[in-house]
Amino acid sequence: MDTTQKIIIFCFLLQGVCCRDFNISLPEKIQALSGSCVVIKCRFEINETYDKDLTERAAGVWYKDTHDKSSSPVFNSSASTQNSFIKGNITGQLNYKDCTTVFYDVTSNHSGQYFFRIEGEGGLKWTFTKSNTSVVVIESPVNPQVVLYVNEQELQDQQEVLEGRSVSLRCSADDLCSSPPATLTWSSTARIPHSESSKLQELIISDLNFTAAQRHHRVTFTCSISYQLQDNNKTAHSSITLHVQYAPQILNSSCNIGNVNVCFCEVDGNPSPVVEWHLSGRLVSNSSNMFISEERLSNTSLRSFISLDQSLTQTSTLLCVSKNTHGNESLQLLPSSTRLSFSFMLIGVAVVLLVTLISVIIYLRKERGKLQQTKQEESAKGSGQNADKENEGDSLYATVSSVEDATANPDIHRQKSIIYSSIDFKNYKAESEEVESVSCLHADYAVVQRDSGGAAEAESLVREFSRSTEAQILL
Repeated sequence: MDTTQKIIIFCFLLQGVCCRDFNISLPEKIQALSGSCVVIKCRFEINETYDKDLTERAAGVWYKDTHDKSSSPVFNSSASTQNSFIKGNITGQLNYKDCTTVFYDVTSNHSGQYFFRIEGEGGLKWTFTKSNTSVVVIESPVNPQVVLYVNEQELQDQQEVLEGRSVSLRCSADDLCSSPPATLTWSSTARIPHSESSKLQELIISDLNFTAAQRHHRVTFTCSISYQLQDNNKTAHSSITLHVQYAPQILNSSCNIGNVNVCFCEVDGNPSPVVEWHLSGRLVSNSSNMFISEERLSNTSLRSFISLDQSLTQTSTLLCVSKNTHGNESLQLLPSSTRLSFSFMLIGVAVVLLVTLISVIIYLRKERGKLQQTKQEESAKGSGQNADKENEGDSLYATVSSVEDATANPDIHRQKSIIYSSIDFKNYKAESEEVESVSCLHADYAVVQRDSGGAAEAESLVREFSRSTEAQILL
């Protein structure tokens, strides 16, 4: 390319920049919900020769389905809106070439092609016929779109998620004009995590973030968009069902012990797991002395049965093994689930019996002690009653009165019962052999008072009694 061609191209571009002409920017298509509003975003350019005519007094005019100025406009910003085909307002500033317009209470009659015309002072009168916008009024809102993201990557045409992965469900919908604005909400059979709402260009967005788990398998998440209109509320829904893959788990197991042992193992996993039986570490299958069968419970779970002769499990261990592509799990059923359980039961019964036996022994000992104490008390009472009948020469008697009773009534000690004490002299051996006869021994009595007034006197009587008795013995 020579220098001359470059200059020509440069001048052409410079002319395009310096010489402005009439032009307008409009959205090609706009959807509006019947009963709500519609916003037409609009910007325009004019020939620079008319810049002085574009003032604050400029007016914006809209035509529907035609751009013939002889036809009646559907909206004119300079005229009263009461006579307009559609109620609205130009929210942009025309003197800054912003013709953004909002129409209210649209109905299906307002659907069509819309052309804009600018009318300023002087000679500025121009209809933009080369560009228009199509307004489509719908009776019901469009369903929102739900997309699944795993580890921030969008999944196409599948909803299979591995357990433990970070999951995000994004719900988005067109931000149609409404007052108040539309809202997005989530619902599900499972507990809903916290959602985050945002706005991106012409879309409203709600994200649901969580970690995939087994409980989310085959759970349906529904996103709803709601518009609050004057007459009624309008809603739309979209759903997605999540499929979570996870390692197998053994949910339940049991054994019925008899001549033929029957055990079962119930497992769950996604993909659906397979069940193997191992006897003493060896994989077993159907044979003459054992039988294996399965029962399908759901798409992800099954129950496996095994029947085998009792002789095979007396010295062997039986293991249930569940496997799929994400892992495996095993459980020993015999002997741990039968013999050990029976042993633990026997130990428990023995402990209960031992505690019961100890309790009975302690109770019997207490009762025996009470019985012996009762017999001693009865024996002591019997001895006291018989003592007053004995008048032999080897007895000594004393009368005792309580201090309190004596203090309260000085004569009460005379009325108190007598406590007898017996002293046996049969085995008494004197230092001297001069005792001629025991016929001289006779019974003496001493009265002992415990009150404060007669304590000294009582003690004196006791000493005299003792000396007299010793003297009689020595004679």
